[in-house]
Amino acid sequence: MTGTISSVGDGSSGEEGKGNKADEGNNHHHQQQQKQNFMTMVKKAVSERPAEPPSICEVPKDLIEGNKGAYTPKVVGIGLLLDDSWRTSTSMVRLERYKWCCVRKLVMGRHPDPASWSREVHEPLLGKCFDLMVGLVPQIRASYSSVASDTSSEDVAIKMLLDSCFVLHRLLKHAGKGKGNNDYDDDDWNQQLGRCWVWGTVKRDLLLLSNQVPFFVLQALFKQLGNDRGTGDILVNCGLQLLSSLRPGRLHNAPIICGDVHHLLHLFYLSIDLPPRDWEPSNTKTRGIRSNLSRPPVKRRPPNSKPAHDSISRELLAVPEAELTWWVPCAKELEEAGVRIRARRYGAKSFLDVRFRRRRGILEIPPLELFDYSVPLFRNLIAFEQTYPSTPGRITAYAIFMDCLLKTPQDVRLLHQSGVLLNHMNGQRGETAMGFFSSLCAEAHTSADRNYLAGVMDQVLKYQKRKWPRWRAALVSGYFTNPWVTTSVVAAVILLTMTVLQSFYAVYGYYKPSK
Repeated sequence: MTGTISSVGDGSSGEEGKGNKADEGNNHHHQQQQKQNFMTMVKKAVSERPAEPPSICEVPKDLIEGNKGAYTPKVVGIGLLLDDSWRTSTSMVRLERYKWCCVRKLVMGRHPDPASWSREVHEPLLGKCFDLMVGLVPQIRASYSSVASDTSSEDVAIKMLLDSCFVLHRLLKHAGKGKGNNDYDDDDWNQQLGRCWVWGTVKRDLLLLSNQVPFFVLQALFKQLGNDRGTGDILVNCGLQLLSSLRPGRLHNAPIICGDVHHLLHLFYLSIDLPPRDWEPSNTKTRGIRSNLSRPPVKRRPPNSKPAHDSISRELLAVPEAELTWWVPCAKELEEAGVRIRARRYGAKSFLDVRFRRRRGILEIPPLELFDYSVPLFRNLIAFEQTYPSTPGRITAYAIFMDCLLKTPQDVRLLHQSGVLLNHMNGQRGETAMGFFSSLCAEAHTSADRNYLAGVMDQVLKYQKRKWPRWRAALVSGYFTNPWVTTSVVAAVILLTMTVLQSFYAVYGYYKPSK
């Protein structure tokens, strides 16, 4: 009996050993499969080119906390980042209905009369426009930092069709390209919306970072509507015309390449930025943007080349990061140190084109006009620089530079008297100007190697340490502030000189009398 039990036990232990070996084999096979899957995923991730960063992003929360209203549209919502509840709000619902009128007018072309709508002619074109939007949905989604997962391709296509037609209609109407086919409905709509207030607010809403439509969508739609030649050229220059009244000042005629433009805010950014370093104003091919907007001098960039606007000067890259300057004294302190601040009215290529003339100690800053709408405008430009890595970051660096100069009302008065700062904002001139630049710099992050004004700041600091300019400034400030003091000083110098000469000749005659 005992032998039987032991033999049975030996058999069961043998079966358990076989089962354990089988489990070990399965685990080993599973681990090998996991390793193979992991290596396949790694190889695929490494071999793929990194995706382009989205060009239309939500404003970072730390920037929104400073002034939420500066990033929120007032009358019209554009793009996929705006919540649908905003589109149905009281302030926006009328322009949402107006978007359908823009679709109809663009599709009907030169016959916007509702009675001339033709199913055989216009409905196929409308269908092609919608199919075009559906085909662009993957690219459209990639252009935005976030799109709701429950948003279907059809919803994206409808929103893009409505918003693109609205923006395209505003561009063409303002530039006069659609003149003659926009007169039937606009009178009624202008009476309801207000001819001046609404359209001025619309232009400002179109320059909000999160309220954009991709520029390639406008270009594709414009081409689909029967405009094959010069599509990008026309849209770029129509956009420049539409936004010209909001520009702080465009002083150069360097061409803007349509392929580099991501959206209207980016187009505005390129129009006020410094021109490419290799651009020459004497080139006759680049003179037409301001003088003749119907014949734009757009140059095509060679394939696989980088935009010239994204370049950083070689001199700046050669300076060690620890030596780059991020601070200068305020305007009053610079004046006391002998630095004279002047408005640079000639030769500037942008309001960003600050220059310091070391030999004469003159800091030249192009004039800048500030209006109430300048607050959201500059805030969104800086937010664009903060969210899109390929920008040179000059707006942020300029705001930091001006914030350093403006610390007291005396600094504001000094820049106003020199013609650098023209403040048209409501409120106290000194407080609003100081608060304007200090609020722009709050929570704005940038790296030291992106400060295009580092060289200017370094030269100013070196000049400030010199003693002779400070002494000269103290002399001028104490004795040559007005003509009467100057006259008194000159008279005193003449009197002192005559007294010294008289004393000299008296002593000289005593020791060496005349023969």
